[in-house]
This record gives sequence, structure tokens and C-alpha cells, in this order.
Amino acid sequence: MNILHVMAVAGSSMLFSVAAEAQSIVWDMPNEYPATSLQGETDTFFSTRLSELSGGDIAITHHFGGALGFRSRDQLDAVGDGAVPLANTFIPPLGGLDPLFLLMSLPFLTSDPDDAKRLFDVAAPHYDDLLATYNQRLLYSSPWASSGLWSREKIDSIEALQGLKMRSYDANSTKVFRNNGASPVQLSWADIVPQLSAGGIDGVLTSIEAGLSASFNEYTPNFNALNYDSTINMVTINLDVWNGMTDEQRALVQQAADETEAHAWSNIDAEVAKAYAQGQEAGMTIITTPDPAFRAALAEGAQPVIDAWVEAAGDVGAQILKEYQETTKVAGTN
Repeated sequence: MNILHVMAVAGSSMLFSVAAEAQSIVWDMPNEYPATSLQGETDTFFSTRLSELSGGDIAITHHFGGALGFRSRDQLDAVGDGAVPLANTFIPPLGGLDPLFLLMSLPFLTSDPDDAKRLFDVAAPHYDDLLATYNQRLLYSSPWASSGLWSREKIDSIEALQGLKMRSYDANSTKVFRNNGASPVQLSWADIVPQLSAGGIDGVLTSIEAGLSASFNEYTPNFNALNYDSTINMVTINLDVWNGMTDEQRALVQQAADETEAHAWSNIDAEVAKAYAQGQEAGMTIITTPDPAFRAALAEGAQPVIDAWVEAAGDVGAQILKEYQETTKVAGTN
């Protein structure tokens, strides 16, 4: 951790302390993604609603784009240790700590946000238990649009994928695309554009909306909507901070969080449609319906990754998948 990073965190702690003495609360909230992304807009909705509900007594200072020096992989410890009171964290990079963090990014398990919401609802109690071991609690989940492949050249088949230098975002995606002949490297969000501009990578696994928020189309004008997964971010709060609030304050924070989660999940389809329109206006080549043979081949290469996750996740993982499959049957999907 560099000196500027230490100063930023120290300043954050001082700000919280002074604000608390004044009978109000000001929280610093890091987010690796830009303010214009779905995650940035969701956080802004949360802070605005929280300020309204509390009459301005609980305020949030946002630090988008990794401005405090934290990547998502750092933020679980940052919140748990009290370096920051809360954070919006992309959870797949935490998979090395516990396989449950890789659940939402299991390949081809969820093909759209509706599937993702059912899976998250089943897993939520288990996430609560897991987060408590890291001295924090979940405030709300925030979805991403389904992941696809951005690329310099059109990638529409397994043959075209061979040797592609591409960004992956967790152990799951790294293994899946390596199994299918690509050359993936796991990168945090802040590291993608430098790699694209330097020619270090020629493809990026992420959603249409996320890529547009960072102008990936300037480097990779092709997008194939693989519907690889529909993963999420989590906003968590330090348990000491949570327990140090009054009952009234906790109720206000939870109300704002619940409203934010409902807003995020209900708004996702409209945001995806808007992103596709923006991409087309920008002159991108967009494949909205991948070739079935291409997707089937990717899924075949993904099966060993799913099998390994089930083994690592044990009884908890098996229970979650069983309950999710039952909800999927009720919903009439396959």
C-alpha cells in the first residue's frame, strides 16, 4: 500500500470520526467501476435515497474508478478491517477465498438477470453467513447485464476464438476460455484499458453496458452476446460500523438498501436495451444471438469447471444448485 493510499484511508477514518462527533455520519464508499456504469449509478441511487430518508444525517462520499486504490479483490478485507466503512465489490475475484464467491459466475448457469436473481435469492442466506466471518454484512446486491465477448475482430466460432488474448475476471472464466483454446489473463477492471491500448489483449469478457461505460468500443468494436453468466456486485458494510449505529439509523440504511436493490434488479433490462442501442449508434458490430454451435462448444469446455466447483463447494454448493434448479422449473425456464 503506497503513501497516498495510506493518506486516503487515514483521511477517510478522520472524516468518519469528526462527522460522528457532530451527530451525523459521512461514509467513504469505494467502487472499482466508473460513476457512469450500472454499479456507479446504483451506488448514487443508494446515497441519494439514504440522504433523503435520513434528512441529510447519513451521507456518502463516493470514490468511483478505484480512486482510493482498492481493486474489488482488496475490498473484502478493506471493509472487514475498517479501512472503509462500506464498499461496492465485484465478487468473482474473491473466489480464491471461498468457492461461494464464484457461484454467480459459474458458466452458463444463468443466462439472464432473471436467472441470476433466482440464484442469488437462494444463495443469499449463505452469503450472509460467509460475510459475517469477514466482519461485514450485506446491504444489497447489484446485477450486471449478461457477459459477452468484446473483440478487435469478430469472434463467432470456436475456430475464431483460438489463441485470442483476452481478459477474464475470475478463476472460472480463465479456465473455461483456456479450455476452449483462448489465451485468457485475469485482469481487474482498472487494468483493462491500459492492456487494450498497449495491445496486450485483443478481447474482453464483460457485459455490453460495462464495456460502453469505459469506451471499449474504441479498441474492440465487436461484441458477441454469449450470455456466459449474469454475475453481481455486493455492497457490504463493516459490522462494527453497523452495530455502532442506533436502531433508527440502521433501519434507514436498510430501507435505502432494500429500495436500491429493487431498483437495480428492475432496471437492468432497460439498461441493457439502451446499451445495445448506444453500441449500434457507435457503429459497433453486435451479435445478439450467438451461433448455437459456438455456445454449445463453450458450454462443453465449461463443464469441468462446474464439476470442480461443485466438489469444492461441498454440501452447501450442492444444496444451492438443487434449490436453484427447483426455482428454475417453477419459473418455466431451462
